[in-house]
Amino acid sequence: MRPGHRTLPALALALCLAAQAAADAPADAPAPDPAAQARAAVGPSLRAMAQAANAHDVDGHVNFYSRRPEVTLIVNGEAIVGWDTIRARQAEWWRGGKSDVVYTPLASPQYRALAPGLVLTTLMVGARGSGHDGKPRDDRLAISSLWQHESAGWRVIYAHESTTH
Repeated sequence: MRPGHRTLPALALALCLAAQAAADAPADAPAPDPAAQARAAVGPSLRAMAQAANAHDVDGHVNFYSRRPEVTLIVNGEAIVGWDTIRARQAEWWRGGKSDVVYTPLASPQYRALAPGLVLTTLMVGARGSGHDGKPRDDRLAISSLWQHESAGWRVIYAHESTTH
């Protein structure tokens, strides 16, 4: 018997069974919604990250960023690279957890599945409280984050935040 000759009938049987299963599937079965799948995957992490932001819990918030050396947060045109640098800047912005800023969603988060294990989120957020100078501020922020599934779970690998006024 030639090498591989025995596997041809098994392969043919597998193909026939797969074709039959596809034919038996209901034609009107809804296709999986990629946005819903992305929301289900990343939504819990995004909500926990937002809760940490409103509690001004620097570590609770920044722990959702990847520990990769190239992790990047861009805020109003300034690139902040590296987890330790992002953490230090967040601690500065939130005055070591003593900030009074309250973040409020202005719209439902947008979720886009870009590839397996890669999700883009976009948020429109209101931020009201005291600025660094102690004066009242009322800002609108647009925040886009690229999340990747890592061994530690879903983590932000790149984010961009801008004040929209």
